[in-house]
Amino acid sequence: MAALTITTRGLAVGYGRHVVARIPDLTIGPGAVWLVTGPNGSGKSTLLKSLAALLPPVDGAMTPIPTRGSGGAVFVHSTPILFRGTLRDNLRITADGDAAIAKVADEFDLRDRLDQPAHELSHGMRQRAALARAILARPGLLLLDEPEGGLDEKALTLWRAFAARAVERRELTLVIAAHRPAGLEGVPLQTVSLHSSHQ
Repeated sequence: MAALTITTRGLAVGYGRHVVARIPDLTIGPGAVWLVTGPNGSGKSTLLKSLAALLPPVDGAMTPIPTRGSGGAVFVHSTPILFRGTLRDNLRITADGDAAIAKVADEFDLRDRLDQPAHELSHGMRQRAALARAILARPGLLLLDEPEGGLDEKALTLWRAFAARAVERRELTLVIAAHRPAGLEGVPLQTVSLHSSHQ
């Protein structure tokens, strides 16, 4: 897995011609967690979706424009989306074999839930499952929208350990949108603060 580095110049993000936020020129790469902060409506999620190539920029340039999926960008929504079937079925969608599933299940303490129907999982477990599935896709750029929402103390500890490993190994570029970096104490952060645009 090779981390992606994305450079933005004069980037404006939004919907259609409507600008939600103008982004300071950035070079986003591995070695730190990139924390996108700002009030509700400031464009945090919109920026992440643009970096994930799910939304085209309104203006400016982003280089390179990442592909989606393995080796490219993977976006994890703040409300976890799991499919019908068991947790294992959901992880198989992106996993390269059962050994990979077992490894990530241990990493996020999901092993005893693998054969549980996904719709029975708690919100916190669904958050862990969505993150595990995203990691199994082996992205170069992982974008997480409010990933700490609904996580209990144990889950926050697992989340911090994952983020610290990602930064140390420099195997992927990690960008999160959050009001504050819950669970990331001691992990190197690069903060991007957004403000609402009324243009």
